[in-house]
Amino acid sequence: MIETSRLLLRPPEPGYAIAVFRYMADPEVMRYLSPAGETRAFEDAIERIESWRRAWADDGFGPFVAIRRDTGTAIGRVGLLCWDPERWFAGTRKEIGDRAEVELGWILERAAWGHGYATEAAAAVRDWALQEVRPRRLISLIHPQNERSMRVAQKIGERYEHDVVTSGGVTVGLWSLASAT
Repeated sequence: MIETSRLLLRPPEPGYAIAVFRYMADPEVMRYLSPAGETRAFEDAIERIESWRRAWADDGFGPFVAIRRDTGTAIGRVGLLCWDPERWFAGTRKEIGDRAEVELGWILERAAWGHGYATEAAAAVRDWALQEVRPRRLISLIHPQNERSMRVAQKIGERYEHDVVTSGGVTVGLWSLASAT
């Protein structure tokens, strides 16, 4: 659906579960992504893909699987999630309604870190989202110690606003980029 110079960004399919599991099973990747940094099982990767597919069906957008063009290897996900800003839990825009905040998020397996893939993919999804989804703004929820993700947010034009506490009890920084519309 979206192509960059080095990546293909595609809506999720069940066959990508092993790629999702690769990063979900890595404690270093999960350190800032789950309440206690816990890893997940393969069944969780299957469930995650199904939830992303539901988001695409309900809202017409969701996370993309990031695939390296040169190898055809799926290296993570970059895309859109919705959050209820009253209690900061994730859902679909269809479930949450007009108050939904649209998050641009990224998670790559560790082998893909340090190559600029997250910034490349996030910038492409940002541009696509602003044109096709047209949210009030895009946000990114970033753990305050996740310096790599904060640098990606800065590079794509987001700025730190304030901290929020998710429904899971995790304090994260809310970064945002206003929509041009």
